[in-house]
Amino acid sequence: MRSLRTAPPLPLVFLLMTAGAFGTEWSVKYNQQEICALNGSTVFMNGTFTHPENLTVTETFWIIHPVEGVEPTDLSKESNYSGRVEFFTDDQKHFSLKLSDVMKKDEHQFRFRIITNVEKGRWAGEPGVQLRVTELHVDAPQEVTEGQKADLTCKTTCSLTDPTFIWYKNGRPLTTKTIKNNELHLQMVSSEDAGSYSCVVGGSQHLRSTAHSLRVRCEFNAFFAFLRS
Repeated sequence: MRSLRTAPPLPLVFLLMTAGAFGTEWSVKYNQQEICALNGSTVFMNGTFTHPENLTVTETFWIIHPVEGVEPTDLSKESNYSGRVEFFTDDQKHFSLKLSDVMKKDEHQFRFRIITNVEKGRWAGEPGVQLRVTELHVDAPQEVTEGQKADLTCKTTCSLTDPTFIWYKNGRPLTTKTIKNNELHLQMVSSEDAGSYSCVVGGSQHLRSTAHSLRVRCEFNAFFAFLRS
């Protein structure tokens, strides 16, 4: 492999190409350079590849932690990923990695590896796909006084792709409150708004955030507390 060329940045696509020893080009295109996934979810990493026409692909797989001069290990053969990964390729040279039951310790750079019928005809798409893993967390006041407003936010540590947030109160979905993006707005709070709040992302309702207990302080009691202070 004699030279390396990196194409200008493209939205959601990373392209790495090099002129191979056989006069044609290798290329690996990842649909996303970085993926944010919920802890416990299933994630897909996709893309396409090409290789010199006179080479025959004998094996494709995914790797992490490559070491220079050492043939990397097939991810599916690593104990931490056994039973959790599936690889797919087709005749149009599309490839995909399915990773199930995502965990925080899966935060790695994942690379697609190509092995051909020629010893030096091997390739790994750099830099790969960076996986970030997050959980949902409700950020809200512990207590609010009747008549005031309260804003509850469903937070993540990385940006999920086009999420639809759904809020629950005492285990039941909320449909009558004002929801904007990842925020739940309670206007003119009353005692009926007290309860346990949690949030989920549409399509992953089984991955609910930890519950947040919201207390509502009676305005009458708050007034007498003020007089006693």
